[in-house]
Amino acid sequence: MTVQRATVDLRRLLPILIPLSAANLAAWVYLTRLWPPDLTPRTLFTAVIFVALIVLAEQLAIDLPIPHARITVSVSSAITFAGVLTLGPTLGILVAVVGTFLDDLIDRREPLKILANANNFALQGVVAGPLYFTLADEGSPLASMRNFLAMLLAAVVSSSFQTVLLALVLSLASGTSAWYLWRGMARGLLVEFLALPALGSLFPILAREHPLALVLMVIPLVGPYLAFRDYRQLHHETQSTFELLADLLDRRDPYTASHSQRVAHLTMLILDEFPELSADERDAIIAAARIHDLGKVATSDLILRKPGRLTDDEFAVIQRHPVDGSEILRHLTPYRHIVEIVRHHHERWDGRGYPDGLAGEAIPFGARVIAVADTYDAMTTDRPYRRALSHEEALAELQRGAGTQFDPVVVAAFERALARAREAVREKTAPSMSAPVS
Repeated sequence: MTVQRATVDLRRLLPILIPLSAANLAAWVYLTRLWPPDLTPRTLFTAVIFVALIVLAEQLAIDLPIPHARITVSVSSAITFAGVLTLGPTLGILVAVVGTFLDDLIDRREPLKILANANNFALQGVVAGPLYFTLADEGSPLASMRNFLAMLLAAVVSSSFQTVLLALVLSLASGTSAWYLWRGMARGLLVEFLALPALGSLFPILAREHPLALVLMVIPLVGPYLAFRDYRQLHHETQSTFELLADLLDRRDPYTASHSQRVAHLTMLILDEFPELSADERDAIIAAARIHDLGKVATSDLILRKPGRLTDDEFAVIQRHPVDGSEILRHLTPYRHIVEIVRHHHERWDGRGYPDGLAGEAIPFGARVIAVADTYDAMTTDRPYRRALSHEEALAELQRGAGTQFDPVVVAAFERALARAREAVREKTAPSMSAPVS
């Protein structure tokens, strides 16, 4: 895994990267004494091929969906691991550092990111190399059960250590929870756990036959990349299309323009008050908030834009939109995990909501959060039949509805979130105490 872009102050990485660089360098020098490198022409040619494969793998990396940082996963870690097992710890670590350095130069990354990625790649060899070569016998990782188990242990320990350290470093630099970052990276960790033993077993055998045999591994590198890339692109395009559709629905009524975007933003503020939520839960709720009114595509403009009170029949049509939206999403794999949230965002805490009359904690948590954000935005927006309420009036209405219409825990969280946001705005706009007085 590598860091390509992150919302961090890179200077905050220096107190971590400098000692880590020194430790990796000292370890590498020490390993040269324990396992001196084989510098024959054949071995050096093999090393050059490994460098090329690392660069290729990094260029074919796939982004992990982590909001606070752009972290990529690829089989480059598996190639680095295989290089350590094939070339030995000393030359294997050097190959890893050179490979990631060349890739960073190609992508024109900043010096601190280059240093961070070099340390990340070196660390895998520093951990995996000594562990494997201390426990294994002579021969390839498949030569004996002892070697195979040593390879598996080295793969698991080095990948886990590498991922945990990367999460800690990014956490210190960005202020984001290390646990949140690690859970996001764990999605890609499975890819590494599958790739490390496979390539770690095959590469030493292929290299022993002939270094050029390693080039054959380009085919299994490119195949999964193309498949995963197309899937991610389709997922992204589907999400973008439905978000655009939600925005277009909002624009049908000038009074609700950008409503879904505001509800999603308010939902994020509320979710910040629940740090125990997993990254997947948080992302699902925000995605649902963004398109919660999708079902209004089946609702007539005459009803949506009616200036007066709705008749019972018209209100029954409005009550269909959560069901219609959930039925649309049910047929799309990327959105199936948010179907119930969209369906139930108009339920009430006391069970008098729609469409199913759910009550209390039987209502999905995400739907309870969106209900508060949705109602607040509706109350603070002008409508054909009334003017917008002030922030204080809308908040008072939410407080009155806590325990009947709304989850009281969510309302309390919303109050804290808004107070924190308003305080942040005041601090940002307040004049500096050191400013000159004219």
